[in-house]
Amino acid sequence: MVDVVDRYFSAYNAHDLDGVMECFCAKPVAVGPGGPVEGRSDVASYHTAIWQAFPDVHVTVLQKVMAGEATAVAAVGTGRHTGPFPLTTGDVLQGTGRYVSVRCCWFFACQGGMIVNQQVFYDQLELYLQLGLPLSRLSL
Repeated sequence: MVDVVDRYFSAYNAHDLDGVMECFCAKPVAVGPGGPVEGRSDVASYHTAIWQAFPDVHVTVLQKVMAGEATAVAAVGTGRHTGPFPLTTGDVLQGTGRYVSVRCCWFFACQGGMIVNQQVFYDQLELYLQLGLPLSRLSL
């Protein structure tokens, strides 16, 4: 049986917003760089923004650890930056054409086979440097 996290990554890599959102409960919470978002429309907007910035983004799952209804995933996200990407500084970086490969970690809390909380962590410095941002422009 395929679990909801596997379905999530399959839909995510296909850039299938409906498929991604089918994995979430009615009132999900997602946390990532830039802060938390709540509700289905905000979670959907978060995914859409990533796909607009990196239209070919692909997440390769390296390791998945499950404990009850919690799942942790170590992964690598790759893609070419061709669209607007909102930075945690509040700025928006227009497409650079640069290819990035960033390690990331995802944590999912599930209930009844649905994602209720998703948290993603990635090395922002690694990403920003790969995008060509100078250290002086970053708010560290």
